[in-house]
Amino acid sequence: MTAPRFQFSVLGTPAGQGNLSGTRHGKLRHANGDELKVWRGKVRQAAVLHIGVHERQPFGKQACVLCDQPAKVHAAMLGPVRLEAVVTVERPKTVTARWPITRGSSDWDHYARALGDALTGVAYVDDSQVIDGRAIVTYPNVHPDALAEPGAVIKIWPIEGVL
Repeated sequence: MTAPRFQFSVLGTPAGQGNLSGTRHGKLRHANGDELKVWRGKVRQAAVLHIGVHERQPFGKQACVLCDQPAKVHAAMLGPVRLEAVVTVERPKTVTARWPITRGSSDWDHYARALGDALTGVAYVDDSQVIDGRAIVTYPNVHPDALAEPGAVIKIWPIEGVL
């Protein structure tokens, strides 16, 4: 396999994007919304620094106020992509298992959804461009790409010849 176009690390406590709960005003919000917002911000900031682009401002369908690029082309990659992430979570002191297989951590797909959304508008225009995705959840120093502390190693490849 070829080397990824982008590979970078993000340090911080990973947050999965999973369960929604309703407010008393009928709006939906993520059960862990505060942690999720911080995690996605760290991922986006690391991507901006590594890729060398800026995040679209304002975020939405309008053109970017910084570069006047329309939303549909404001990203480093415009075609289909492959995304792989090794998410390192903290090992609870009472856990002796080699891999996080307890209800104490988020499901792997929740981490993948949070990362996919965080990279939207920076690495790619929309996370629907991710047609090949993988998230590996591990404890520090267990997987070959695991970090020594909580965070994630993110790799992104363009997929050629699909269209």
